[in-house]
Amino acid sequence: MQFLMDKYPRVIDLLPKAERRLPHFASEYLFSGTGYDNAIIHNQSILNNIFLTPRYLKGNVKPNLKTNILGCKFNVPFGIAPVGLTSLIWPGAEKYLSKMSVKNKLPYSLSTVACASIEEVSKYLDDQGWFQLYPPENKEIRDDLLKRAKNNGYKVLIVTADIPASSRRERLRLAGVSVPPKTNLRTLYHAAICPAWSIGTLINGMPAFGTMDQYSNGNWHGNEKSKAGFAGSQMKRYLDWDYLQEVKDIWKGPVVLKGLMHEDDAVLASKIVDCVYLSNHGGRQLDMAPSPLQTLPSIRKKLGPDFPIIIDSGFHSGQDICKALMLGADFVMTGRPFFIGLAALGEIGAQHVHDIFKDELLNIMEQICAEDISSLRKQKISLTENFYLNEINYN
Repeated sequence: MQFLMDKYPRVIDLLPKAERRLPHFASEYLFSGTGYDNAIIHNQSILNNIFLTPRYLKGNVKPNLKTNILGCKFNVPFGIAPVGLTSLIWPGAEKYLSKMSVKNKLPYSLSTVACASIEEVSKYLDDQGWFQLYPPENKEIRDDLLKRAKNNGYKVLIVTADIPASSRRERLRLAGVSVPPKTNLRTLYHAAICPAWSIGTLINGMPAFGTMDQYSNGNWHGNEKSKAGFAGSQMKRYLDWDYLQEVKDIWKGPVVLKGLMHEDDAVLASKIVDCVYLSNHGGRQLDMAPSPLQTLPSIRKKLGPDFPIIIDSGFHSGQDICKALMLGADFVMTGRPFFIGLAALGEIGAQHVHDIFKDELLNIMEQICAEDISSLRKQKISLTENFYLNEINYN
């Protein structure tokens, strides 16, 4: 809508309103990382040190944003990254994001530890959803999760690798984040001063782990129960190359491995999965990790021009997305901006963030006369000395 674009032309323009409408515990979950938040800060710093040197006198073009990846056709080269505790951040988020993704034909990735279940969210996805798996050590639970996702029409499986241990996430401890939210005076106060969030929670129900809760009660027939608690089901997680091969064999469809940043891991993964997904978990797991953009050029060189690469972590604008595409990514996933939109504007906020990204990308491509996404890789990139690409040692 034009009036929204005039009032909030960038995602950062939505931020003050989003912060006012989010309870403290929800805001801390959305915006915090781990440790000292260095990885979050570094993600943005790297993006700020990438520039495009344009070439002109090429006439005018009408850019085409359509993108094919993993046998899927999308209208834009970006999608919604998997995010846990989604309805804790904003009530009904899974439903709103799913409906928007189908309307605009971009992928929505449901997290294992989202608040709505595989089955519930599938009602809105029109068999276009992607499912993200936190790999359980208990293979009975793993196999049941894969069966449920496949039976409910999810097309692409994302296996997350960068969670061998839970991160400390100190700010969340200080904020008392839990699912369901604690019923103490502090939590009730923070909810009470954010009526839009509280009313939405009353309408949509208290946040829970919709997909995982059934494995934590006495009805599950497996040998090991998961324990409900912070960061979703606190199931034991496990992943190695043999486990990954088992998942690939069971799924019998496109499998993406998420959380890689080392070029040797990317090469090994390319022999098993259909796509690698570069990520530092949005700065939430290892505060010492580099930005995945720093590793993208070397991984693209190792994998060659045709192997699919997805990237996330720190992308908050169409400019950011464009930079990743120019450096060799095929597709960009982003999470926090869509939740900023939901928090600021409710359901229409997700659509507005999509529109901002799309408008920014189209404008950049018009400015540099790039006809399609593939032509962005041909642009001349300038990296400042702060990019630190050559300082990363893979030995």
